[in-house]
Amino acid sequence: MIDSNFSAAFTRLAERRQDVLHAFEPGFEPERSDVAGRAGTQPDANPLHAVAPEGAYFVAGGPGPSVSFSRAGAFEIASGELRFAGDARPVLGFAIGRPGAVVPLAVDPYDAALGHVSDPRLEADGTFAYSRVAVDPRSGDRRIERVAVGRIALARFPAGTQPDRIDGTHVRPPAGVAPVVGVPADGRFGSLTTHARDLGRVDIFAGLDRLREAYDDLDAGRASYKAHFAIDRTTMDLLK
Repeated sequence: MIDSNFSAAFTRLAERRQDVLHAFEPGFEPERSDVAGRAGTQPDANPLHAVAPEGAYFVAGGPGPSVSFSRAGAFEIASGELRFAGDARPVLGFAIGRPGAVVPLAVDPYDAALGHVSDPRLEADGTFAYSRVAVDPRSGDRRIERVAVGRIALARFPAGTQPDRIDGTHVRPPAGVAPVVGVPADGRFGSLTTHARDLGRVDIFAGLDRLREAYDDLDAGRASYKAHFAIDRTTMDLLK
């Protein structure tokens, strides 16, 4: 039977290792809060990549009726819908013509079916927009129109709140805590940093220090386990 302290040391080591391995993953939330730091940013050419203001999260839908929150601001368009790249969860926001409702943001289905959607992008105020090619049926002249789908939602938790970690890039508020929801540059939230990506919230130096401590704890546990095993074996030999 494995000693409980030895097993706990294995668990701590695994958590510390994960934090270090994912230290530069966009939007990564560490397993342990004692290695959390201020997120860094890195320029990114993708017009659908953005960084939320400090302390704010993007709002993700589903699966099912559940809602989660993430700082992973790498998005893509799938089936006409703006989604989080990598897990395909819909990005929630406030669509044009639907005031007050937080819904998935999607391009016009007719534009998508006709192949008229080009240059999809996020703007600093959270607007999800694209360019539509329009053709005058009488003259045949082509023109480019800007189409604004809506503005992506942002959320933050009350000061001092430690959100519950769902996985490496998604969190939710503790029971009984309601997030503040708005949009970028609305007076409550700052603007998005566009053409950029969040480098995660792990302080790599703190993470490495805690990982070394976890290895030390495991070595100490292993030595203790071996000592107890040796005593047990000696006792059994004496009883024979």
